[in-house]
Amino acid sequence: MSGAPWWEDFHAAQPDDAPQAGTTTRASAPPQVVHTPTPPRPPRALQVVAGVLGVVLLVLVALLAVRTSARPADDGVSAQGTPGAPATTPVPTPSPSPSRGTAAVDAAATAELEALRENGLRAHPPTGQWVAQLSAKSVGTTDPVQTASNGSSTFYAADILAQSREIASGPAGGDVFVLKTADFGDGLLDARGNPYWVTLAAGPFADAGDVRTWCDSMFSTTPADVRGNVCLPKHLTPPS
Repeated sequence: MSGAPWWEDFHAAQPDDAPQAGTTTRASAPPQVVHTPTPPRPPRALQVVAGVLGVVLLVLVALLAVRTSARPADDGVSAQGTPGAPATTPVPTPSPSPSRGTAAVDAAATAELEALRENGLRAHPPTGQWVAQLSAKSVGTTDPVQTASNGSSTFYAADILAQSREIASGPAGGDVFVLKTADFGDGLLDARGNPYWVTLAAGPFADAGDVRTWCDSMFSTTPADVRGNVCLPKHLTPPS
C-alpha cells in the first residue's frame, strides 16, 4: 500500500472512465444563446405629446359634464307648442304708433284739397248763405270721437281728404264742397295758426233751423249727442 493521501486514491481514474483506444475525445460545444430583439421605444417627445393630449381630453370631458349639469331643464313644450323645444317668452309686438304719411303722400293730398277748395270757391262763394258743416279738420287735429284713415284719432292731409271723399259719397251727395276757414267769416285758425279744411253741404237752407232739420233727417241713425259733431249750421259770410 502506497503512502499517497486518501483523497488522491478517491479521485484516481476509474477503468470505465478511461478513454478507449482509437476513440477521439470531442470537446463539448458551448451553449448557444438566443437573443430576442427588443422593440424600439418611441421617442420621448411623442410620449410627452401623448401625455398632454390625454390631460386635455380629461379637462374637456370634465367641462362638458359641468355644462350639462348646469343647463336648466326644459318644460317639454315651447311657447309655440312644439314638444321638446325649450320654452321661450313671446316678445310682444309693439302697436303701430300714429304717424303722418310720407312727404309725397301729404303733398299729393294737400294739392287735391286745394283743387277741391278752388272748385268750392267758384261754385259756392261765401255771400252770407247758410250751409251745413259736416267736417272741420286742420293738419294734426285730434278728434277723440272719430277715427282717421291712419287708424288713430289724429288727422293729417291724407286723412282729411279721405274723410271728405267719404262724406261726398254719402247721403249729402253732390251738395258737398270743400273750403278753408280762411275763406269766410273771421278766418278761424287752430292753435298752431293753421286754417281748418271744412267739408260743407250747400242746401239750399233758409236759416240755421233749416240746417238743423236737414241734419236730423240725414243723420237720424247718429246719436243726438254726437250729431252736433258731424252736422251743424254754418253761416258763410265773406272773409272779414
